[in-house]
Amino acid sequence: MKNKYVIIFFLLILSVSLTGCFLFPPLDNTAEWTVMVYLDGDNNLETYGLQDINEMEMVGSTADVNMVVQADRIPGYDISNGDWTTTRKYYITKDLNPDQINSPLKGDLGELNMGDPQTLVDFANWVAINYPAKKYSLVIWNHGGGFRSLNLAKDIAWDDTNGRDKITMPELEDALSMITTQLGGKIDLLGMDACLMAMAEVAYQIKDDADILVTSEESEPNEGWPYDTILSQLVSNPLMSAEELATAIVDKYIYSYPFSKVTQSAIDLSYMDTLAGQLSNLALEIISDFSTPKYQYILAAESSQYYSDFDFTDLYDLCDNLLIYSNSLEVKNIVLNIQQTLNSAVIKSGYSGVGVSHSRGLSIYFPYYYYDNYYNYTNFAQDTSWNEMLLYLGY
Repeated sequence: MKNKYVIIFFLLILSVSLTGCFLFPPLDNTAEWTVMVYLDGDNNLETYGLQDINEMEMVGSTADVNMVVQADRIPGYDISNGDWTTTRKYYITKDLNPDQINSPLKGDLGELNMGDPQTLVDFANWVAINYPAKKYSLVIWNHGGGFRSLNLAKDIAWDDTNGRDKITMPELEDALSMITTQLGGKIDLLGMDACLMAMAEVAYQIKDDADILVTSEESEPNEGWPYDTILSQLVSNPLMSAEELATAIVDKYIYSYPFSKVTQSAIDLSYMDTLAGQLSNLALEIISDFSTPKYQYILAAESSQYYSDFDFTDLYDLCDNLLIYSNSLEVKNIVLNIQQTLNSAVIKSGYSGVGVSHSRGLSIYFPYYYYDNYYNYTNFAQDTSWNEMLLYLGY
């Protein structure tokens, strides 16, 4: 028997010397998850960005979960942590100091324009090369305004130092497309820790680049997501799926604001083509509906759940009101189909506080006063008849 084991050992050594590798495949040391946080604090949210990095440090990276942050700061709001005002990359490690960032610095890049989509692409691609994983989450942290923000058109990732530049929805789509090329597939979970981004228009714009979108219909408090509780759950169960992580984010976020007016949603983007087609059919049916006065469709929208941008209306609640205000059986049948699709597309949604109890996960543009031509730049407006319907109703 001893001779048998000697022969096996000799063969193993021989295989290494001849081929440079063992006969048996090496263990897979690729992390389960890499979480990338694109933290644009180059504005009045600087203090809260630093707080969120410290929340991440309460958990820290593990062999199974990488946490990487690119953070940009601005002069004038917060002088803590050395008051650096450039753009830095950190690999987040565990540290129980709630005020001081102690994670290893992976690069000081000077002042970068976080409102430039190429900056986002460069960050994500660098992370993918240096911290490969089986699943990826990309979180964009900043102000947000859906496809725009009233009077500001700030979209997302608003950078004060660089002329208040921002990443528009078409720019975001292009950036995410380049990132998915580097990753070799869709982003498993795209988070937008920003206000008002849970829109059908936003979800449709980025549907080909991510599997799940997690973000809010309503404006968010400045503190944003509770990264400590979210990441703690991921680290404790790194094998969780993107859907499970998305659900956890919604639950932890809502739980962290028991007295605030907040919403959060997890959206399965694979339903966006179906939803867009149904909404386009609904728009065409409303245009051709002569049995229902136009003002009744306007009343349906005005009676629906809206948010801090009055033009953003909860889609499911709008459908509920269309069932009441429309006289058209065809319209009502389409509305019911839309609600069925939403029931499948919205993995999880939640709300807390007064004034948002009719929130069901996705909002849609339905102007309160006038039609914003900026809307025409969205893929949703270009691919559906929703904008034609809004103009038909007199906006």
